[in-house]
Amino acid sequence: MKSRRLLTILFVSVVALTATRCSNDEGITFSMTDVSSRISGFSNAKTGPGAELTLNGSQLGNVQRIFIGNEVILARNFISHTESAITFNVPTTVGVYTDGTLTNVLVAFSGSERAFTKIEVVPLQAVSSFTPYAAAAGETVTMLGVNFDLVTGVKLGDVSATIVSQTPTVLKFTMPTGAPTGKITLLGEAGSSSSANDLVSCAASPASTDCAAALNLNGNLEDGSGDDFTNWGKWNGGGFMTATTLPGEYYRGSRALKVVRDGSLASGQWRIQFVSDPVATEVGASYTVYVWARASAAGGAFRVSLNPDTGYYGADAAVTTEWQRFTFVVPGDRIQNANTRFVLDLNGNNTAVTNFFIDDIKLIKN
Repeated sequence: MKSRRLLTILFVSVVALTATRCSNDEGITFSMTDVSSRISGFSNAKTGPGAELTLNGSQLGNVQRIFIGNEVILARNFISHTESAITFNVPTTVGVYTDGTLTNVLVAFSGSERAFTKIEVVPLQAVSSFTPYAAAAGETVTMLGVNFDLVTGVKLGDVSATIVSQTPTVLKFTMPTGAPTGKITLLGEAGSSSSANDLVSCAASPASTDCAAALNLNGNLEDGSGDDFTNWGKWNGGGFMTATTLPGEYYRGSRALKVVRDGSLASGQWRIQFVSDPVATEVGASYTVYVWARASAAGGAFRVSLNPDTGYYGADAAVTTEWQRFTFVVPGDRIQNANTRFVLDLNGNNTAVTNFFIDDIKLIKN
């Protein structure tokens, strides 16, 4: 009796162990078929976190997932998938090595078929920001990021740019003639990587607002220390306004204005005011103020006004949770002084509890 109970316990334990091993390790099954011969190689001998990589071979149509080290890329996240090639982005969390160590790659097909190979995973260049946001041919563009010492080339579309200087964290290049508006692509031995935002080519997109000369200073809000912004003042509600450098809280560059609206202020848009230095203005001319903004929650609003006060108060603009460029047109009859301050009144709908994120403020003459 005791012998039968012991055999039963051993049987259950073996079944449990087998089930655990099969669910946790794609490569270990009792009916696994090794089809590694289907893999002919990769588009690059080396790759890096976030890089676009292509696996080449044959009969790849029913691949379900690819493991690089302990990180997995599911078929639904492949960029492209054919019988002869699978293109995907390497997970940003994959481990990197600088000593030539190879990382295991497991290709899991439907059913019991598995293929095994290796690839060298090294650091990859990555862009955090660049300035200016728009450039004409011949202008210098400065990029901030990491691993720029690994960069071997810069391209905009199919047009190559000349690198002026590069360090591990700063790279400068000359805007090439004929470049289109689009992402900046950095080339390196581990593959290519691109900027999150487009660099506007003023030759290709001459009507772009980004290519118009700004009359105000420090419109991108990058200059300043602590919670202060060079060329801008906090006239009311200064304690509600701070600088932010958190990703997602700035639109471009690496710094923006954060407005904490907690509903504690009385009504009146003017109770929180962010004000430009005086700008030289032509009496009777019309101007447009462009502002990128988003909110942590819907419900709040802001407007543009002038100082000295000439009776212009732009209509309240409702701020959504997505980045949006707002446009305020100041009619010429309201420009009555040779120097004018342009004011963001940020307490519209004062009862709404939400944070505003303000970036890239631009004033142009119409």
